[in-house]
Order: sequence, then C-alpha cells, then structure tokens
Amino acid sequence: MSKGDADSPPNDVTLRVAKLAALVCSLAAAIYAGVQAEPSPVGALLLSGGPLATVILWLQKDARRTGVGAVHDWGYFLWLAWPLVIPWYAFRTRGRSGWQLTAGLFGLVLSSYLTWTIVAYTTWYLAAGASHP
Repeated sequence: MSKGDADSPPNDVTLRVAKLAALVCSLAAAIYAGVQAEPSPVGALLLSGGPLATVILWLQKDARRTGVGAVHDWGYFLWLAWPLVIPWYAFRTRGRSGWQLTAGLFGLVLSSYLTWTIVAYTTWYLAAGASHP
C-alpha cells in the first residue's frame, strides 16, 4: 500500500508518529520537571507509556512488512520483553546496522525519562547555586 491509499488502515503508525509522540511526551515531562510538579497518575502513564506504545505499533507494522516476528501475539510479546525484542528485531532485519535502529528506538522509548531527569537536575542545580553566593 502506498501512503495515499484510501484503504490504508487508520492505525497505520509511521516512525514519524513515534518521533512526534516522543517529542510531545518529552516536552510535557520537561514542563513538569521545570515547575517541580508531579503529573496525575494518568498523565504519568501517558508520559512514560506513550512513546513505548507508538514504537511498538511501528514495530508491528514493520514486522508485517519484513515478515520477521510473524507470531500471533507479536504486539503482546513486544510489551512484555521490549528491551530484548527490539535489539533482536533490529539486528535480524537490518543486519550489522541494526544497532542504529536499536539506539534510535531506545532513544524514543526513553526520551521522556531522559528529558525529565536532565531538566529536574538542572533545575535543582540552578536552585542550589542561587542559594549559595
């Protein structure tokens, strides 16, 4: 199917959608860390699980394209063992250059955690430095 097909499934997630989800979740995490507030439980779930969900949806789509990982519950298997399955899938489908896909997907999945950590520690450092002349 091409990009413009009218019969494309509506749940067709591209890597661009995964990148956008990671960016939005990272920005939200940065705001929460910057104002030193804690998101609601649902918000925290979305911030941490949103990028992972879009990466898993993309991996399901890519697995259909490549024919690798064509097991009945591929998506569920990804949810359970994504830290192991992502590198396996990347090297299986991309060969030795699979490390680039692995690093990129892990970067997307962990983006909101990393952003929150960087902003929270920067805010803490600046606040601690402001209190000591």
